[in-house]
Amino acid sequence: MQFIEWVALLSRWAHILCVVIAVGGAVFSRFVLLPAAEESLSVEDHGRLRAAAMGRWRKIVHACIVLLLLSGGFNFYLALRDKVPPMPYHALFGVKFLLALVVFFLASALAGSKPGFAALRARGKKWLGVLVGSAVVVILLSGVLRALHQGALASASP
Repeated sequence: MQFIEWVALLSRWAHILCVVIAVGGAVFSRFVLLPAAEESLSVEDHGRLRAAAMGRWRKIVHACIVLLLLSGGFNFYLALRDKVPPMPYHALFGVKFLLALVVFFLASALAGSKPGFAALRARGKKWLGVLVGSAVVVILLSGVLRALHQGALASASP
């Protein structure tokens, strides 16, 4: 394997691991932690748990966002280098990227502590649901983009 292929493999691993960590954490929060905390903790205890958990989660979310942007940018570079036909690849990539920005915004706002997003955090269950649904669409689009890229590589090979 050539150096660029090793970099591509490491980039793909980083991309997939960050998605698993970030989306898995959001799914866990939405469907396990939030309902359990609401059911079994007082409002004060729930607030303390949220502050402690989000203080730790925020660092993970931010690291995942940075790695996803870097590895995603590299993956897009590879698609350009491999001359993947622009249509429908670029259009689907644009939709995926914009939706990923929505996911990044929601993840940052929900894990954050800025007062401007307190109303969003107050309806955390709803917005975590939107985040998870949007992330699922991003993941599905990623599969389509990967298939288009692989198809372009296969048709370019003699």
